[in-house]
Amino acid sequence: MSTIDAEVVIVGGGIAGAATAYHLRGRKSVIILEREETPGQHSTGRNAAIIREICVGPEIAEVMDEGAAELRKGQLAEYIRCGIVLAGQGDGPIAEHFPDIPGNGGWHEPGGVVDVAGLLTTYLQGSDLRCGIDVRGWQRVGDLIEVQTSKGTLRTHTLVNAAGPWAGVFGELPLTPRNRTIFITAPIEGINAELPVVWYLKEGLYFRPESGGLLMSVCDQVDAAPGDYTFDSEVIETLVEKLEAHAPRLQDVSISHYWVGQRTFAPDDGFVIGHDPRKPGLFHVAALGGHGVTASFAVGRIAAEAIVRGDNDAIAEDLRPERLLSSVSK
Repeated sequence: MSTIDAEVVIVGGGIAGAATAYHLRGRKSVIILEREETPGQHSTGRNAAIIREICVGPEIAEVMDEGAAELRKGQLAEYIRCGIVLAGQGDGPIAEHFPDIPGNGGWHEPGGVVDVAGLLTTYLQGSDLRCGIDVRGWQRVGDLIEVQTSKGTLRTHTLVNAAGPWAGVFGELPLTPRNRTIFITAPIEGINAELPVVWYLKEGLYFRPESGGLLMSVCDQVDAAPGDYTFDSEVIETLVEKLEAHAPRLQDVSISHYWVGQRTFAPDDGFVIGHDPRKPGLFHVAALGGHGVTASFAVGRIAAEAIVRGDNDAIAEDLRPERLLSSVSK
């Protein structure tokens, strides 16, 4: 029998790959390959850290519920249970929770914010993480997969596609990265860390406390190439317009800095988890669509159990990659 370097090689050291490795610990030998010098530099490190399982599609609802419940225990990483006001989704005054913000909304007490860097560290602890390595290709040789990298070839039984924005290209799946801009304001008088997240779901706007000011987004979604974080200056105009309409108290805030992150989607907005029926040995953990942090614990558990089992039988049909393959060559 040919020798292997690890039973599982995971491409991508972000939240999806790290959570999968976490649940495989003690069950399979794992190597994680990360192209950057430190993990979590792309989708994982460019998100808003808000934990919510409400108002999501039915295909991912159970996964989100499980993931959020685990994070709220505060054992994987620090969790701030600040609550979320869903503007327009209830009759309670928003100002009861966030001063001087007009309108009504529904109160979701369990919602909050997690320490994403701490969560990623927990998932990766004890893993064989190899950074600064590009994966240049792979092929099946007999009963193994040979992975060609910038630092040599690795042999494995299972290759996991957890490549974030690059997952569609790497796994030959119809996945689309979409850019979203996050703004951070300068400190604002009266803003403290105990205030909740305020989210206008229909209007596309949210904000929450961050470093004495606010973290804000207009929920922009712009199709982009993997790793293309081009900033669209028109988003600032949209932010001003939405604040003027919904939170006039905040319309004159000063923007300290911003970043553009990418969220990767399948055509039906569902997650993609499972063995690829076209390519024996390839497993996908992809298209988490901006829900990666919240869902990570459950996604990693589902992925790890399927990898250990060697089939997709325990994965819900609306999460499996098979549903997408009619649109790509087999």
